[in-house]
Amino acid sequence: MERISRIVINVIFCIQVLLIFLLFAEDKVLLPAWLQVAGRMHPLVLHLPIGILIFLVVIVFFQKRLDSSFATEIVHIGLIITSLSASLAALFGFFLSLQSDYGTAALMRHKVSGITLSFLCYAVLLWYHEGMKRSVFLGLGIVSFFTLIIAGHTGAVLTHGDNFLFAPITKSTVVLTAENSSVYKFAVEPILERKCFTCHNETKAKGKLIMTSEDQFKAGGENGKPWVDGKPMESRMIKAFYLPISHDEHMPPDGKPQLTQLEIATLKAWIKSGADFEKKLNQFADGDSLKFMVASLVSAQPSVPEELQYTFNAASDDVIKKMNTPFRSVFPFYEGSPALQADFFVKKYFDIKFLEELQAVKDQLVILNLSKMPLTDKDLSIIKAFRNLEQVNLNFSAITGSGLTELTSLKNLKSISLSGTSVGVHEVSPLLLLPELKEVYIWNTKVSRLQADSLREKYPSLLIIDSQFKDDEKLKLSRPILDNDDVIKKQEQVMLKHPMPGVIIRYTLDGSEPDTTNGQIYKDSFEFGETSVVKARACKDGWNCSDVLEVTCFVEGIKPQHIELLNAADPQYLGEGAQSLIDGRKGFPDVLKEPSWLGYREQPFIAGFDFEGDLPAVKKIVLSFGRNIGGHVFPPEEVEVWAGDDKNKLTLIKKMKVEQPTGYESLKVEALSIPLESSTHRYYKVVAKPIAKLPQWHSGKGKKGWVFIDELFIY
Repeated sequence: MERISRIVINVIFCIQVLLIFLLFAEDKVLLPAWLQVAGRMHPLVLHLPIGILIFLVVIVFFQKRLDSSFATEIVHIGLIITSLSASLAALFGFFLSLQSDYGTAALMRHKVSGITLSFLCYAVLLWYHEGMKRSVFLGLGIVSFFTLIIAGHTGAVLTHGDNFLFAPITKSTVVLTAENSSVYKFAVEPILERKCFTCHNETKAKGKLIMTSEDQFKAGGENGKPWVDGKPMESRMIKAFYLPISHDEHMPPDGKPQLTQLEIATLKAWIKSGADFEKKLNQFADGDSLKFMVASLVSAQPSVPEELQYTFNAASDDVIKKMNTPFRSVFPFYEGSPALQADFFVKKYFDIKFLEELQAVKDQLVILNLSKMPLTDKDLSIIKAFRNLEQVNLNFSAITGSGLTELTSLKNLKSISLSGTSVGVHEVSPLLLLPELKEVYIWNTKVSRLQADSLREKYPSLLIIDSQFKDDEKLKLSRPILDNDDVIKKQEQVMLKHPMPGVIIRYTLDGSEPDTTNGQIYKDSFEFGETSVVKARACKDGWNCSDVLEVTCFVEGIKPQHIELLNAADPQYLGEGAQSLIDGRKGFPDVLKEPSWLGYREQPFIAGFDFEGDLPAVKKIVLSFGRNIGGHVFPPEEVEVWAGDDKNKLTLIKKMKVEQPTGYESLKVEALSIPLESSTHRYYKVVAKPIAKLPQWHSGKGKKGWVFIDELFIY
C-alpha cells in the first residue's frame, strides 16, 4: 500500500508541474482529438474531489470517536483520492477551456481557483503523509474548503452566467407589458433568456455570440449576425432550431430545454418584421404577423395560475376526449385543474354546432378562443351559457357588437379580446361594467383613439389596449387577399383585394417577385385556364409595401366519368376515398387528419380514371400535395402516368423525378404539374411514390416518408 501511495503522490506532483507549464504556455498549446475527449470529462471528474473533501471534513471532526489507526488510514486514502481527482479535474478543465468560447476574465478566475485548489489538496496530502501538526492540517483544510467554494462558484458563472445564484432575489420587480416595453423585451427576449442565454452570455459565448447584450447580439458572433432581416428561414439562428437534435449545430444542444413551436414562430415573426429592438406592439402595422401573434398571445394565453380554487367538479376524461376534433381542442387550464380551455381552428370548417357541443362542459369552461372564426352576433347567446368563463377571445370574428350585451351575464369574465372586429364604443361600453373585468383588447376596431382614451379615464382600473400609431412613422401594409375559394371554377374571375383604400396591387403569374415597378397593376378581376401561382404585393404612398402574397390557385379541370383508388390510403388518412380527389375541397398542411387528405407511406398513391363518349385531349395532370417537412410529409419522389384504351393494357407515357427539399421549410399545399403530350386515351393511371428514405439532414433520416394528396386536376 505504501508503494502505491508514493507512486500516486509522484503522479500528482507531475500533474502539478504540468498545470503550471500549461498556465503560462496556453497560447502555444495545440490539443489533439484524444485530449479534447479528456477535456470533456471535466464535468464528470470535478464532482469527485467535492464529495470526498466534504466527507473528510466530517471524518476529521469525529476522528476522536473512531479507532485511531482506522481513522488515520481512511483520511490518508481520502486525501490521495481528493488530490488526484482535483489535479485531474484542473487538467481536464484546462483542456476543455481550449475548446469553448468563454469570457477571458471569468475563465481565468476559474482556472486560477481550480489550480489553486489542486495545489492545496496536494499540500494537505504531503503534510499529512509526513505527520503534520493537527492545527496546520485543519488550517489548510479550511482554506481548501473555501477555495473549493470559490472554484465551484466561478465554474457556475461560466456555465450559467453571472448572478446565477442570487438571480431569483435580485431580479427586477418591474413587470413588463406590451404597453411599457418593446416587443423584443416583452416577447422575444424572454424566449432567448429561457433557451439561449446560458450558452450565449458575456461569460460563456459559444461561437463568440453574446445574446444578453442587445448591442453585442446585433453585432453577431464569429459567423456574423445570426439573422437575416426579413428572412427568417435564411437566418442561421432559425435554421439551428430545425436541425436534427443530434446534430452538432442544433440549438439548444441535446439535453437542454428545446424551443416550442410557439417560441420558434414568435422568433420567426420578429425576424420577418425586421428584427427591431425598440418598436412597441402598437407601432406595428395591423397586418404584421408579429403584432397579431404577440397581441393574440397577450389576450389569449392564460397567466400561470396561482393556486386557483374552483368549486365545480371536473369533467370526465371521456367527455373531454369527445370534445377534441381536428377543428376544436379542449384541455385543462393547467395540470390537474378542473377548469378547461377550448380553442377553435380552421375558419372554413367552423360550424356553430361545434360551439353548441361545448354545453357538455359548460360549467368547467373558463377560457374560450374563437379567434378568426366566422362567429356572428346572434351566436353570442350560446356563449352566455358558459357562466364560469374568465377569458373570451373573439379577435377577427364576424361580430359587429350588437350581441355583446349577451355577455354581460358573465360575472367572472376577466378578459375579452375584440381586436379586428367591427365593434364600436357603444357596443363595448356595457361590458366595461362587469365586476371582474381587467383587460379589454380593441385594437383595429371602430373604437377611435380618442374614444379609447376617454374609456381609460372613465375606467382607470381597466387595461384597455387599442391600436395607437405614431403619426410620423412609416408602417408596412398588410398583404393583399385572394377573394376566391380554394378551387376556382372554370371561367371564374380571380379577384384580389385589400382593406386599405387607395392601395395599388401588383401581381405576377410567371413566378417573379412583384414590386413597385415589376408586375401587372391589378385593376379588375382576371381569369386563367389552369392551376397557377399568383404573387401579389400592395403598395401605397406613405407606407412600406406589403410582404408578397404567394398563393397557388387551383383551377377546376376536366371531370372524369369514374375515378378509383388502386391502392388504399393508410388507415390513419383515408380521407373520403377516391371522391377526395375531385370534390374541390383543399386540405391544410398542419391538419393532416382533415378528411380532404389521402396519406401514403408503405405503398405508392395510385389512382385510375376514365372517360366515356368523346375523349378529351389531355395535356396536363396536376396533383395537389401537402408539404409538412417536420411531419415527414414530402413531395412525391417520383410520378408516373400510364394510359391506354384498355384498363388492363396500359402504356407508360410519362415518368418524372420530383425535386426534393434540402432543408426544413414552411408548411404549404403545392401543385405538381405533370405535362403530357396531347393524348386522347380512354383510361389513365397516375402513380405518386412517397420518398423511400428521409434525407440525412432530417430528424427522421433513413425512415420512410409520407406523401399526401388531396386533389387531382386534368387539363
